[in-house]
Amino acid sequence: MEAEYLSLAEMLQHRASAIGPLIESSSSKKATSPAADSKRVLRWAAVGLALLALLGEAEKTWAQGPSINTNTAFVTGLQGAALRSFFFSVRRSGLLQDGRRISDPLDRKVSVFGLPLILPYEVLKNQLVVIGGIPILHKEMKFTADDGTRRKLSDTGFGDLFVVAKYQLLQKDGPGKTTRITALGRVKFPTGDDNETDEEGTPLPPALQLGTGSVDYSSGLIFTHIVRRIGVNADVIYNFNTEANNFAFGDTLRYDVALGYRLLPKVYGRYPATQLNAFLELNGQFARRNQAGGVSVRDSGGNVPLLSPGIQLTYGTFLVEASLRIPVGQDLNGTQLKFRPGFNLGFRWLMF
Repeated sequence: MEAEYLSLAEMLQHRASAIGPLIESSSSKKATSPAADSKRVLRWAAVGLALLALLGEAEKTWAQGPSINTNTAFVTGLQGAALRSFFFSVRRSGLLQDGRRISDPLDRKVSVFGLPLILPYEVLKNQLVVIGGIPILHKEMKFTADDGTRRKLSDTGFGDLFVVAKYQLLQKDGPGKTTRITALGRVKFPTGDDNETDEEGTPLPPALQLGTGSVDYSSGLIFTHIVRRIGVNADVIYNFNTEANNFAFGDTLRYDVALGYRLLPKVYGRYPATQLNAFLELNGQFARRNQAGGVSVRDSGGNVPLLSPGIQLTYGTFLVEASLRIPVGQDLNGTQLKFRPGFNLGFRWLMF
């Protein structure tokens, strides 16, 4: 298993605590012959050299699980090359106009639930991984019609297929720490349905369609720095959205920072060991205005940062995790529905 899931230094603390009393008890014995003393000195010298060698190796190890909502710069292990799926939610309701709450006569409530399946393939060992994925989506909007009745528009099915490549540019390992930088590229293909209609034959709004109908591209950089039980991950990713059906979603700039801490075990006593990690992340996205018919849509785009506390449980090659996603700012252009708290609940499995 990869070094990130086993801290040899902390395992040696157990060994050192067991050896210490033996050293103390041996010093209290009566003096023996010079030959016996020499053998004892050589024996303990050999033990000391072995411990120093092991500790030298231990200084190169670290232990920290992958952040939940923020990319990591790893391209191997549970950090970057594991089968992954998670259930997520996005909810919007209540109108904001230039940052101020206003009444919504239609009482609109939008919900998106997704379950993506993400499968990696390591092309170049410890350097390049290619990841394919496709989400299962359910999108719906409830609103009050002109006659006062509540109506619902919805669509369920597969979304757009995407392929991601992560190439590790830098790996710098030191005593008890590692630093890595990885480049990311992503292409999204228009495989999801983008022309669904309601019961009257009217096309659903673009945001309720399962696919965008466009080929979109992303590129960015990911940074990871881990020191023993503490890890920091950060990414900056720009998404280039193209036009389809006379409509284009605005380009987006995603920014994420995650601080992780291994709660348990404080000291490794065996391998594999159950690992409990806690995370606090800032996940945000700045979006430009949408384009409809070549004209900018005033009530679209903006900046929404989210505070995302999370917990993660790892055992061997399997991991489960959960995270809340709480909006801490909503700088939205024009008049738009407000973002509500959401969540992620998922797993990762290192099969290969």
